[in-house]
Amino acid sequence: MNYATFTNKLKELGIKKTEFMRHVEMNTGTVSTWSKTDKVPKWVELYLDLLIKIKGLLPDLSQYKASAVADHDKE
Repeated sequence: MNYATFTNKLKELGIKKTEFMRHVEMNTGTVSTWSKTDKVPKWVELYLDLLIKIKGLLPDLSQYKASAVADHDKE
C-alpha cells in the first residue's frame, strides 16, 4: 500500500495518523518513514481494511444518540 492510500483509509475511518500510531503502539516517526518511502506495511493495509469493514457493519446510531439526549433534557 502506498502512503496516499494509507492516509485515505484513515480519513475514511475518521482517525488521525497520531491516533492510529498510538493505538497500535508504534512510534509516530514510523509514519514519517512511510511517507518518505511511499511504502506502508501489508499488515497495516489488512488492519485498516478490517476496521473499514467493521465500521460498515455497524448501524448508524446517530439518530438514537440525538433522541436520547432530547429525552434526557425533557426530564
